[in-house]
Amino acid sequence: MTAPDVPPAPSLPAPDAPAPPLPGIRAVDGNRAALTLLLTQNVVSALLIGRGVPLGTALLGAFVATVLLGLLCFRRTLGALLRDSRWRTPPAWGLALAAFLLAFLASRAFTLAFVTLWPQGADTIPQFLSRGPDLWVLLLAAGLLVPFAEEVAFRGLMLRGHERAAGFLVAALTTSFAFGIAHGVPASVVGIVPLAYALARLTQHTGSLWNAVIVHALNNSIAVAAGAFLAGRELGQTGRAAQMLRDPTFAVPVAGGALLFGTVVLVVLHLWLTPKPDPQARSAPGPWLSAAYVVIVLFGLASAAFTLPTVQETLTHLRGALR
Repeated sequence: MTAPDVPPAPSLPAPDAPAPPLPGIRAVDGNRAALTLLLTQNVVSALLIGRGVPLGTALLGAFVATVLLGLLCFRRTLGALLRDSRWRTPPAWGLALAAFLLAFLASRAFTLAFVTLWPQGADTIPQFLSRGPDLWVLLLAAGLLVPFAEEVAFRGLMLRGHERAAGFLVAALTTSFAFGIAHGVPASVVGIVPLAYALARLTQHTGSLWNAVIVHALNNSIAVAAGAFLAGRELGQTGRAAQMLRDPTFAVPVAGGALLFGTVVLVVLHLWLTPKPDPQARSAPGPWLSAAYVVIVLFGLASAAFTLPTVQETLTHLRGALR
């Protein structure tokens, strides 16, 4: 007697294979994006100002050019940022405002220490000045749009790429140094580096890029508003306080106190804004340094060199000889 034929069991559908992880932001792409933003902003704004365009409108034009070039050259990298949790996590306004207050104090303390010891450095700090309707354009461009673009490039792309390559601390240090040195003027660099470090740690602590955008926008908006308010006013450069600060007996203690205060505030920020655990940290171990990063540093050093009095005097003599 033969066994009855048993129909084969119906085959179950195979479970879906896990989708491969989407490509993340590479350190080299973050460096290239930051360099592209830096060159575009400086070149386009300089060309427009050279043609007589007011400062606010020139910065607005540079922002538009930066956005268009970024969408053209960095579509894949920007797409990775749009999928990143840093972009999708909403801001924490209270925390951002508290971090802004501490970062603002640290930044100004370091700047005060620098200009107290080297008073001539204060004259080289760029001033965001305009008048009339362009003042409102300047407030929009320098106070909101430029900070947004810079945060996308430095804390969005470069920071994320460096984190994936070398971890949280290295990324915070390397991106802060690049962002600070890119501003060129030594007095500005001294104040911007601690601010940039606070922005990097704030982004890592909250897991949201938008907190850094808030702090950066507040910092720039205050700078524009203060410049507009103080434009044309006598600030007492020959007053008693200014004369006292020119005396080393007073200047050194004031600079030392400001430096100590700024350092303490920066340490508090470092200990408070501990990075939030993130699976992307060190997910693509490798070098964070690339040619684009080196160019950013060299650009900043060259810009700083042009602010030195001896270099300015030489350039003045050369202009006179060529006329």
